[in-house]
Amino acid sequence: MKKQLIQSLLALSFVTTSFTPVQAEAVSLRQGADNADVASLQKNLNTLGYFTYPRITGYFGIVTKEAVQTFQNDYGLQADGVVGPITRTAIQHALVKQQMMQDAKRYIGVPYVLGGATPKGFDCSGFVYFMFSSHGVSAIPRMSSAEYARLGSSIDQMHLRPGDLVFFGSNGKINHVGFYLGNRQFISATSSKGIWISSLDNPYWAASYIMAKRIY
Repeated sequence: MKKQLIQSLLALSFVTTSFTPVQAEAVSLRQGADNADVASLQKNLNTLGYFTYPRITGYFGIVTKEAVQTFQNDYGLQADGVVGPITRTAIQHALVKQQMMQDAKRYIGVPYVLGGATPKGFDCSGFVYFMFSSHGVSAIPRMSSAEYARLGSSIDQMHLRPGDLVFFGSNGKINHVGFYLGNRQFISATSSKGIWISSLDNPYWAASYIMAKRIY
């Protein structure tokens, strides 16, 4: 009887401790909210250049709503000014990609190596894979540039954001990929200069540009 009682208590303990309460971060944030989650949102939007109020207030007022709407517009989301799961995920992804693009510049000049995916040498798709994986995005596998072009959502040049992928080739066949940095610049592993920053307006790249994708 004592043994059965202990087993019952253990079973009850398991049921109790395995319950996962709803976290505050899972609740949508909207105008009028005033809490630590709003402060975190403001800090993240400030890092991304959207929330430019002189200080972090923790209050979701009109300034915060406008910052959220601008972000949503830039990332092709419903611009309702409400931070639900989709907008929250997009903000987190944008923060990761911002850091990725800052780090990507550290590898300028690393030589081109066919099949390379390490700082000893990269090819274009190997550089994409390395940057994502080194920033904890393990869901994106090692693929060719043409295979990466099959992932994600298509983005027109007017709506490119840092960390989006830009694809190039000839006769409609993709053979090169790079990361968009902003200001119509992108970084990629080129056969002539290794990791290098180029302009989408460069005549060579402008002529061979095919498409852009947001895969994260």
